[in-house]
Amino acid sequence: MGGDGGSDLALEALPIALSADPALHCLCVGTSPTLGRIQSLPSSLRQRIETLPSESVLASDVSAAQAIRHGQTSSLAIAMKALAEDHADALVSAGSTVGLMALSRQLLGMLPGIERPALMASLPTLEAPVWVLDLGANVQVDARRLLEFAQLGSVAVEIVTGHAPRIGLLNIGSEPGKGPDMLREAARLIDAEPTLDYAGFVEGDQVFSGKVDLVVCDGFAGNILLKSAEGAVRLTLGTLRAALQGSFATRLLKGRLRQAHDSLDPARHNGAPMLGVRGTVIKSHGSASQQGLAQAIDLAARQARGGLVKQLETRLWSAE
Repeated sequence: MGGDGGSDLALEALPIALSADPALHCLCVGTSPTLGRIQSLPSSLRQRIETLPSESVLASDVSAAQAIRHGQTSSLAIAMKALAEDHADALVSAGSTVGLMALSRQLLGMLPGIERPALMASLPTLEAPVWVLDLGANVQVDARRLLEFAQLGSVAVEIVTGHAPRIGLLNIGSEPGKGPDMLREAARLIDAEPTLDYAGFVEGDQVFSGKVDLVVCDGFAGNILLKSAEGAVRLTLGTLRAALQGSFATRLLKGRLRQAHDSLDPARHNGAPMLGVRGTVIKSHGSASQQGLAQAIDLAARQARGGLVKQLETRLWSAE
């Protein structure tokens, strides 16, 4: 129960998620003062909440080594152990991405053929959503790692959507000769893989055009892409709201504006699965609203019930 919003945000998101899903049960892990505040929730919701105390919460700037060596009594490590020991079906964290990745690898292990996990999420477009990975788990990668991301993302998107995705590699230009040597080598490796439908390089503005279904990039570029898109959406929605406030057009277009807001609202797309680990792990934005964190909890429940990790493992085993 961490993140930029701290325990307050988690305690606000919890009743939203539980009220929206009558079959949902939550195991909340945190320090004793935080868990004690759950008693203020309605008794009908408390009946579906279990608590597990921890001694500490990982700092947002923790290193992978610190998380493994000194974070074993943290809320994140205890929650991860509960997932590894089948006391929970999924884990949601709004805390440190580095800590989440390090403890996931250590306590859950990796799926066959995957060395490092990657965060993947969908972004809205005019047509179907576009999926992007990595979104911040791996800041520095090589060409082989990008090939691994393409393979992992392709299987995951096909499981979710029912069709093999067209894959684009994020670059500063769409021409084959553009970008650093590492990206050009990654393009060669992905294009040579017969199981992947590679569509070429895509620029930032093409991500939302529907040209591809899956965009592969390193975590540095992916995180910037994600947060820039969210900022642009907030600016657009805020500008429209201010411009039309109180106008006759607003009353006429209220329903359409609400639909547009709901389809673009970052909160409705919050939650990135950490693909590649042996468990359903969802990373929520640290700055997400309570609705956004509730959305991440809902995503975790849906993926656990749908058996995405088990399907990924089966497909990856068969591909070896």
